[in-house]
Amino acid sequence: MPQDLTPYSVVITTFDKRFEAFLVPLVSEIKAQRPNLEVIVTINGPGKGVFNEDYRSNVLAFCAKHAFVYPTVFPNFQSLAKMWNRGVLTASNERVLILNDDLQVGSNEGNCFFDCFERALVAQAGTFKINGSFSHFVADKRELIEVGFFDERLLGLGEEDGDFFWRYYQKYQREIPSLDVPLINNVQSDLADDGYTKGIRTASLFNRDFVQLVKYKNTLLGGYRGMFDKKVKQSLEDEKQYPYELFYLDNKNKL
Repeated sequence: MPQDLTPYSVVITTFDKRFEAFLVPLVSEIKAQRPNLEVIVTINGPGKGVFNEDYRSNVLAFCAKHAFVYPTVFPNFQSLAKMWNRGVLTASNERVLILNDDLQVGSNEGNCFFDCFERALVAQAGTFKINGSFSHFVADKRELIEVGFFDERLLGLGEEDGDFFWRYYQKYQREIPSLDVPLINNVQSDLADDGYTKGIRTASLFNRDFVQLVKYKNTLLGGYRGMFDKKVKQSLEDEKQYPYELFYLDNKNKL
């Protein structure tokens, strides 16, 4: 582990259909590589119906078997934006590795994913993507506050990464960097909750319509493309989310 490594936390978002096949092996491997690493698990509820009580019991029992694993359970379906935000807010550290649940982290010849990741974390300040993807990325709390948290008006899944990428560029006039980190595999599972209308794959149609028809407008002059299909300008202003978080970070040690 690099000596100048700053502390970091891990946030994993998940839901019932991915418990045995994805969450269990992912958390187990993380704890095999880094037993004392803080892991926040945000557990989504169903889009329709009631939370499965067997799943609730099983996922909480599984989390309880591992040290430093902290579950947050949402009884009803919540946006991915909210789950990311709440995970980052819950994390003890200001740098947070956010992971989808359908990932595999491995090791090879005495080198594991977290060895490689921690070298990248020392080399790159602030927020960055891993291997060009928001399936695995580092969020810096203070940058998240400055740019604005992931937009929770995106009530489903999808577009929250592109929206943040666009606003990040507007704030800093630079794109979110991406670092190559080996020994992590993005399975890209199509298992999804049945309770919302899909657009592309598991992404929700509501989010795509909100971004394309409400929040942004295509433009021929100026604008910025980012991760979107065309250059756009923002036509719907952002509300201030979690306005007292910076005060908390700056003053929590005075308690």
